[in-house]
Amino acid sequence: MGKLKWMLAVAAISFLVAGCTKANDENREIGAENPPAVTEDANDAGATDNESSGPDTSNSEGKTDSPSSETTVEDEQKQMALDMLNDMAERAKEGKVYRPDQGFVIGKTTRKGLYNTIGEPEEKDQGYEHYHGSMGNPSVAFKYNGNGVLEEARYFGTNVERQTNLGGITEKDLTEQLGKPDDARKIEATGETNVRYHMGDFELQFIIGKDGKPDHVNLKKWQG
Repeated sequence: MGKLKWMLAVAAISFLVAGCTKANDENREIGAENPPAVTEDANDAGATDNESSGPDTSNSEGKTDSPSSETTVEDEQKQMALDMLNDMAERAKEGKVYRPDQGFVIGKTTRKGLYNTIGEPEEKDQGYEHYHGSMGNPSVAFKYNGNGVLEEARYFGTNVERQTNLGGITEKDLTEQLGKPDDARKIEATGETNVRYHMGDFELQFIIGKDGKPDHVNLKKWQG
């Protein structure tokens, strides 16, 4: 009888061990089929969003494009042209030649004195003595009376960066900066317009080309 009880106890223990083993195996299979969810780190998620959000404003060289840079340059050049215009008008009230800035004055400076300062002209044409500009220096021309005294100065501006001087000036700018002109006459021979401003005992003549901008500016005694 004791032997039978011992055999039944062993059988029961074996049954329990087998059941536990099977349960563990089933749990492992379920775990393999349903792996735990991966929680994304908040910092990493934020970095990903920051990198992907917003348009890419960098060019291939890593530089940020600036759409306003070109406009800024144009504004600066325009202001330089307006400053030139107002400076020229202020000097004209005393008959002072704008360029070259050597103290030349209409009705006072002589041909000899001018030659001694800037040298003889490169070209003489129809009574005007021309000095051709280079390296950003403007082209100018001078005319003298019978006594060799300066009676007219012509300013042609520069070819390089012309938009910073005459190339940046329009008839509208003349009116806004200097007011209404005293006179405007059509030059039949060239199709240009001579816009005149009375400046004290002198006058400025803006010779406006077909493009609406001054080809050159004359300074001379006021002729009424």
